[in-house]
Amino acid sequence: MICRTISICQGKGSIGHNNRVFHTKNTNPELTPNNIVFVKQPIKEAYEQLFREAVERYNARQKRNDRKIKNGYFEYQFGQPVTETRLTSPDKRKSFYEDVVQLGTMEDTGVGTVDGERAVECLCEYMKGFSERNPNFHVFNAVLHLDEKTPHLHIDYIPVGHYKRGVDTQNGIAQALKEMGYGDGKNAIAKWRQAEYLVFRKICEKHGFQIAEPKKSRGSLTVEEYKNYCADKKRLNDKLKPLREMELAADESTVVGKKQLLSHNITVTPEEFEQLEKEKKAVAVQSIDNQRERDFIKQRNEEIAERSRELDKREVGISEKEEQLDTLISDAKQLKYDAEIIHEQAEHDFARAKSEREFQRDINEKYSKLTNEFYKAERENDRLNRQLYKIRDILNVPRSDSGDETIECCREIADENYQLKSCIAKELGLSYQQRKDLRVTDMLKTLVDNFKCRIKSAETEIEENRSIIASLRDTLSKLKDEFLKVVLGINALVYMEKYNSGLSGFGKALAKGISLFIDNCFKNRGEFDLIDKCEIDSEIRKNMELFTEKERTKNNSYYER
Repeated sequence: MICRTISICQGKGSIGHNNRVFHTKNTNPELTPNNIVFVKQPIKEAYEQLFREAVERYNARQKRNDRKIKNGYFEYQFGQPVTETRLTSPDKRKSFYEDVVQLGTMEDTGVGTVDGERAVECLCEYMKGFSERNPNFHVFNAVLHLDEKTPHLHIDYIPVGHYKRGVDTQNGIAQALKEMGYGDGKNAIAKWRQAEYLVFRKICEKHGFQIAEPKKSRGSLTVEEYKNYCADKKRLNDKLKPLREMELAADESTVVGKKQLLSHNITVTPEEFEQLEKEKKAVAVQSIDNQRERDFIKQRNEEIAERSRELDKREVGISEKEEQLDTLISDAKQLKYDAEIIHEQAEHDFARAKSEREFQRDINEKYSKLTNEFYKAERENDRLNRQLYKIRDILNVPRSDSGDETIECCREIADENYQLKSCIAKELGLSYQQRKDLRVTDMLKTLVDNFKCRIKSAETEIEENRSIIASLRDTLSKLKDEFLKVVLGINALVYMEKYNSGLSGFGKALAKGISLFIDNCFKNRGEFDLIDKCEIDSEIRKNMELFTEKERTKNNSYYER
């Protein structure tokens, strides 16, 4: 059974490549629809989901607006708006992390083969349990690629850690690994990767795969250097392979006498034997050259091994420096946090001192105002005492008399004076500021003058109204007389046969209704018997004779023609 390798390594973190926004030369676009997408969440939405509430809690604790996070956690941590390109912050945090998981190679577990399909089942089962095993890794994008040579899985996740200082929920791989039980330090990620390797290996073995022991990694060599090293090694092995076969054949072949059986029971002639001797000598020469080549390759391998050891030492030194740098960064963060606390305390003390200074200044201002008011009160007291003396003189009360009756009398007079002054001011519409400088006598004089003006204006208005009423009465009397003429005319039209002979039944009914309505109106007002009907009737008849004479003349002239 073929032993297959397992690979769980860190990816480049290209979301566009993983989701096939663009294609590279090693992909087959026709097979892209076969890719399996487990999760596809925009990174902006993922950051909002993970850190928005933590940022709100952080901002709620801040007393200064310049310390609040205004543009979201991503821009606060990485210094620019949300992007799908993987970014690294000044404190070495990455905007997201990616792991690539693969079983086998394109030679033994290629896409489209039976083993490739089984490998897809293993990768799917591994992915389904990833989030449950790693609760602090929020997977926002996960794709199984089946449009390349070998099935492999890209997992993109954001590590979530919880902190006591600053924002309580942050992007932090070290804290996330610690909370998941993998400890502190640089070995935490190695422990986590080893645990995931064992999980995936168990899944693969359950599906019938035999897993080879993991090979030594490329160490500190770059990918390009490691590829060149493997290519050189393969080229040298291919070059030495025929030489080794020739050397082995030469060592195993012996020729004795004229005829000799070789290893495969073949007989040779003397000429062939001589030719074989020559070839054997050539092989011996070639063996010497091969030995030299092997020595060169050995020396080259020793140089590569020495270089690898030096690179390992350099990597250890770099790791130590990175640990020292991480420690320094952590100490710097702690110092920065302590400095911020001290600064906040200083600002709080400064604000409190400023508030106390303002409070003291207010007290001083109030004391100054109270002192001025006290002096004013003393002056007012003197003025009132002088007024009291005048009032006592008016009331014939001795100045030395301090009896209650005198005080009560003064109070009553003052109250009456105040009420009288208030009533007059209200009548005049004066404000408090206007009336306080006026005496009651002046206000009474002004009030009397106002009343006189009002009476004079009212008399003038009454005279004007009287003339208007007289005119209206004359007009109404004339209208009444004219209206009566119309009424009597209608009555004549109703009750005199010679006038209503030409009316129809409906016309007579209408005229009678109008006549009765008007008669009732006058009877209700009690003016029906006061009408001089004869005078009005003679005038109506006179006017009607004019029109009937014209009509008669018109008709006679018509018949005469």
